[in-house]
Amino acid sequence: MTMNAQQKKLLLIGTALLLLAAIKGGLVWWYLQHKNQPAAPQLLACNIAQGRCALPDGGSLHFVSPPQNGKPFTLRLEGVQVAQPAVEFAMADMDMGFNRYRFVADGSDWQARITLPVCATGSRHWIATLHLGEQSYSLPFLAQ
Repeated sequence: MTMNAQQKKLLLIGTALLLLAAIKGGLVWWYLQHKNQPAAPQLLACNIAQGRCALPDGGSLHFVSPPQNGKPFTLRLEGVQVAQPAVEFAMADMDMGFNRYRFVADGSDWQARITLPVCATGSRHWIATLHLGEQSYSLPFLAQ
């Protein structure tokens, strides 16, 4: 059975349409998988032991008292205009449970009272992720 020119043309058009539909379906799937993922937090390059940590959009973050595992400490956020700032704490390679704290207004600034859990391995390496509206910042630090 041989195909005439009209049949070859229809076969080519059909194949092209199926290929375009597959590409479109793949792009829609990719978009739906990635549309609600938050942007990676911006790394803050500061040493909290040396005082205030300046934020890129203005304001500052500092530990009022040194962070310690298992003991409460205070974290202050100054010069930031957001509705409800929050901070969460995690360890790089270890699940430490849900450690998210909301800042409470303290005049024109914010503060949060934090208690970090004690790590069974004795690690003191934490990562604080500060959430300021749509922006988030990552700050690695060492608890005492």
